[in-house]
Amino acid sequence: MPESHLQEYEQFYQEQPFGLWREDYRTAQIAYLLAAINSDPKKDSPKLTEFMPFFAERSAVENSQDFDDGSEMFLAQR
Repeated sequence: MPESHLQEYEQFYQEQPFGLWREDYRTAQIAYLLAAINSDPKKDSPKLTEFMPFFAERSAVENSQDFDDGSEMFLAQR
């Protein structure tokens, strides 16, 4: 595979994640639904992110102004 294809593949993954992270998200949705159904109505309901242990770390990076995902360069070269 040429290096340009690899770079395009990596940038596509950044825009449209798939694989293990996506499976973690789906599993978190199921756990969240079960917890919400069985939670005490007098207490605060759980949040989906509580079932995704690495989401908070990733969100902090994505919300940073210094974060460059390379999508601008990728779209310019299409």
